[in-house]
Parts: sequence; C-alpha cells; structure tokens
Amino acid sequence: MSDGPAGIPGLADLPGVRRQLGGVVADIDAGLNCVWLLPDRLVDSGQADELYLRVLSGAPLHIDVPSVADEESGSPTEHGPLDGPMTGLGYGADADQLPYLDSYDDGFDLGWEADAYAPVIPAPRSQSLWAPVPLGDLAARIAKEISAPADDVVARLVTPEAGGRGPVIGIRAWVEPEDGPLRGTGIERFYRSLSTAAKVAGLPPAERPRLLVAARLGDLPTGLPDELHLDSAVTAVHWWWGALGRLDISTAVAACLGARTPPTGHERDSLGDRIVRQLTVETVVEVCGPDLELAQQLAFRWDGRQSTLDTALRQCLAADTSLTGAYFEAPARMGARHRPGADMREAWSQGAIAEWEGRLRMHPGTWCPADPATELTGEARARLMALVAQAQQRVVLPWIEEARRLLAARSLRYLRRPVENVVHEYIDRPASYFRTQPEHAFLEIQVGELLYAHGQGAVALPPYEARLLRLLVKVRNILSHRSVLHDTTLRDLCGELARFDLLTS
Repeated sequence: MSDGPAGIPGLADLPGVRRQLGGVVADIDAGLNCVWLLPDRLVDSGQADELYLRVLSGAPLHIDVPSVADEESGSPTEHGPLDGPMTGLGYGADADQLPYLDSYDDGFDLGWEADAYAPVIPAPRSQSLWAPVPLGDLAARIAKEISAPADDVVARLVTPEAGGRGPVIGIRAWVEPEDGPLRGTGIERFYRSLSTAAKVAGLPPAERPRLLVAARLGDLPTGLPDELHLDSAVTAVHWWWGALGRLDISTAVAACLGARTPPTGHERDSLGDRIVRQLTVETVVEVCGPDLELAQQLAFRWDGRQSTLDTALRQCLAADTSLTGAYFEAPARMGARHRPGADMREAWSQGAIAEWEGRLRMHPGTWCPADPATELTGEARARLMALVAQAQQRVVLPWIEEARRLLAARSLRYLRRPVENVVHEYIDRPASYFRTQPEHAFLEIQVGELLYAHGQGAVALPPYEARLLRLLVKVRNILSHRSVLHDTTLRDLCGELARFDLLTS
C-alpha cells in the first residue's frame, strides 16, 4: 500500500497495522490456518484487499484463489515462485491424463502398415484436468490453480514434495458467491476437509498447507469464528480490533496538517505555534478515535479553533452516511476484550464501535448529528466538549507543569521571608526534607500556592511573572473541572508561554 498524497502514510504503513499484519504472518509461518475478520468499511474502500495481499505475499509459496468474476474474465491470479514440475507445488500430471494426439508424425517412417498397428486410445477419466468445472465451486477453482482434478485437490495439497512446505491458500470471502442459505458454507466445507486430511496425513506444522481466509462478519457462518478460536492448535482467528491506536492516528493527522500548511522555517516556529499544532492534532485524535478516514478529513477541514470544531465535524460526518439513522446501544462495560463480544459484533462490523487504547469507543457518527446546518446542543455537545477537554488536558497540563517549575525556581530570588517559613506556611504537604533542604522543597510549590504566597506578600513577583502565574492558575482550574479552554484563553496562554520561554532562555 503506497503512501497517500504529500507523504501521508498509507494504512499498512502505520505501526499498529504493521503489528497486526506481522501477527497474521507469524501464525501462518508457524503452520496455522488464519481467519482474519475485517469491518465492512475496509472491504468497501478496497483497503482490505490490499492488506490481504500484503499478508499473502509474505509467504514464499502461495495461491490467491481467484473469484468467479476473475475466472470468467480470465484475469491473472497471484502465485508465489512456481519453479517445480508443472506448478511448483510438486504436482505433475499422470501419463494417462495426457491427451492422445491423433495422426501424430514423429518423423520416422519404418514402412509399417498403419492398418496393422492401429493406435490404442485410452478411455478418458471421469474427471480430467481439461474437463469443465463449475466456477462457483471453491475446490474447483483451487484445483485449477494447482493443475489437479477437482475431486483430488485436498489429497494433492496434503502431499507436498519431500522436505517442502505446503502452500498458503488465500481466500477473500467477500468475493465468494452465494453457495446456499448460509453464506460461507463452501469455505467451511473446504476448511474442514483440508484440516481433516492434514491430520490424517500426520503432517508436521512446517509441511501443512494453510488457509488464509479474509472475511467480513457476514461472509462466514454464524459461530464459525468462535468455534475455530477454540481450535487454537490448528487455526488462529484475528479480528480488526485494536489495530489502530493513538500513535497511528496521531501520525496520520500530523502528516495531514503538514501537507495542509507546510512549515515556513524553524526560526519562525515559536513555542506558541507548536502548542497550537499539538492541540490541533490531539483534539482531532481524541474526537475521531480509531476512525482514520474521519481523522484525516477533519484535519484537512478544521482550522483549529474551538468555535468551528462542531461544524467541521458534522460536515465530515455528512460526507459519510454509513452510520446515519442507525441506532447502536452504548456498551455497558469500560474495558475492551481481545475481540469484540457477540453482543457488539454487528456494531463493530459497521464501524460503530471499536477498541481504542484498551477501552470501548463509540464512533462519533452514533451520537453526533451529520447535519451541518443544525447547532450542536444537548448530550451531543456535552460529549464533544468532554473529548476536547481530554485533548487539552493531555497537551496543556505538561506545559503548565514546565512553566510552574521555572516560575518556582525564579521565585527564590523574590522571597521576602525565610524560605523555611514560606514552605511551612504556604505549601500543603511539604516534602519530608523541607527543614534540611528548604530550597528544594520550595521548588515543589503548586501554582495556586505560589499565587497565594504572592498575594500575601511572602513572594514579590515582577508584574510579568505574576500575570503569567494568574493565567496558569486560571487554565489549570478550568481543565481540572473538565471544562474547555476557549479560543481567547488558549491564544493568551500560548502567547504568554512563548514570551516566558524567550525570557528564560
């Protein structure tokens, strides 16, 4: 999967996705069949096909089972390096399977009478390599890929060359035709036949043929993933669950912002600009969660002001109506398991719920209206503001702590009372060593305590430091109550921190 425009990383290049791809590849290398369940949106966008091919191509010997449409159109299919007899899988044709060529002249005329030596034509087999096979049958299409009779495909797959490995057979379940009242029964039948034959043949894991089945939730019979999950010695079941984390979305959003507003030079990039950029990235990440496409759209559309965030979010949601009008009940528990529970799998497949940093996370489309013309009010606005507040806490609080540490160090020169007395009177719960090392204990003073000491005359801060201290106390109190910093307050804070950074440098 290639990079996006202007160096934006592709889905398979993100660290969390690489980790999941590596897990699937490792299980295949260990001799396990793999069932990989992906949400509908990845399949609809074509990204699932690219992820599937990325995993399948990692196997030295593999077969990408063509769909019925590919077979009918004659599209080429992907294989590994096939250099052995016939196919590279070690399967040659029997002598009696070869067609008899009538009137063949080998160039040697010995003068024999043809009538006395009439050729003997072998009777055709009931099912030869050249007999037409139903393309809708999965085993028949696999048999065609390995040049084997359709009724002998499983036996051929479990009879590899001496010392060789069996192939990895890749199946995209979403392109398989309907094969009965239950979708995916053909895949299930072939899986059970191949697994049983491999056990009967006594093949070690290193020589087994393995299946890689990439599927949506509705492409397989209900209950089959859970049944295969219990057979962990033969099959590994992977879910697209927790594949994208905060690092992945932050990486993509930062790349989008860089593509939208390229830097003009490090000498013009002030501390305030960097804080604003961090706030923009973190807010987009916190609001969008693991929805990579929504995060990228919001990063391009939103100008970074809190007053325009809800409108930009609703415009992005209006562009994708896959969750519009659908109702999904919020989960009753906090933590996410290693795979989605049976009660939330339908919501997971539609993208309404996902695992996010160990927690269950509802998609913004389930609670935020997609109408840009409607003002965001009520519960929806409260949820959005809570997410914004969390993002601001993650970015701003570390800067408040850094400014507090520098202000405390500078305040030592402005004390009007002995440092031991100031520590004892104004610091709640001072360090145990404050009597022997009062200066070090004073450095732990909080911004509220320092402002109170300044107001009482114990510390005489210059006007600029006092103004910054009052702003830090105000911002900290707002964030402590899970409220949102408005644009004016954020602009003042970033400007003051930038000036203080220049003052102390």
